[in-house]
Amino acid sequence: MRVSRWITSRRLFVLLVAVIVVIAAAGVTARARGARTAWPLRVVMDVQNTVSGWLYRPAAWLSGVMSGLHDLRTLYQENAALKKQLLSYSALQAQLQLAQEENVQLSKMVGFKTSNANHWTLAPAHVVGRDPSSWRATLTIDAGTAVGVQVNMPVISPEGALVGKVIAAGRLSSTVSLITDAQSGDGVSALVLADNNSPVFGIVTGSEGGPTPLSMQFLSAVANVKVGQSVVTSGYSDIFPKGILIGTVKQVGQGMPGLTRDAAVQPAADLDNLQDVFVILRGQGS
Repeated sequence: MRVSRWITSRRLFVLLVAVIVVIAAAGVTARARGARTAWPLRVVMDVQNTVSGWLYRPAAWLSGVMSGLHDLRTLYQENAALKKQLLSYSALQAQLQLAQEENVQLSKMVGFKTSNANHWTLAPAHVVGRDPSSWRATLTIDAGTAVGVQVNMPVISPEGALVGKVIAAGRLSSTVSLITDAQSGDGVSALVLADNNSPVFGIVTGSEGGPTPLSMQFLSAVANVKVGQSVVTSGYSDIFPKGILIGTVKQVGQGMPGLTRDAAVQPAADLDNLQDVFVILRGQGS
């Protein structure tokens, strides 16, 4: 019995050692030759890869979508910020342009006031109101009796060209009748500065439907009036001092046959776009 058990135990030991050796040899051989993985392991790996693929692809797609949404949101935010900056830049540019225009306008006014040869006392004013239905008739300025403005005082542009006269004065504002007001029957006593140094007398009034906003009437039939000659105030008036530029002759026509001639006059002042004016308070010839 003891011999039999010993033999049996020895056989089992030898068999176990043999199995271990075979497994070790197989492992070494597989590593050395790049042998294929055993089929149970391959099955496990295939199942694992398949399941991983099922989980990975949706997760990767969802991650891409979320990343795209984040990028899109960032793009919208950057776009909104750029639009805001552009609007801010445009507003600043508009303000700068307005400031430059005001600076040019004020420079003209200061230059005219300091070089005023007639020594007029001038009150500067801004145009603060204008009725579209009477655009060429009247306007409102922000100067009134508080600074000495009174009815019938002349109004000129920053360059010194005639604009009109005050027809109503309040404490802080006044209404100005423009020289282009065709409904005003007064007119302006004026002279055409002819080439022969002999000024030609006439009356300048507003013109409706004419080639220019102003018309000069009662010119002498034998006067040498030509296109391009300047028209100025004559001084034969209690309102307008002598020598204020009114405009330029653009066309000469026939008045009363054999007696007078007419002329179309283009105003020297930009009456459609006035922003600032001077009121002549007093001075030589006022």
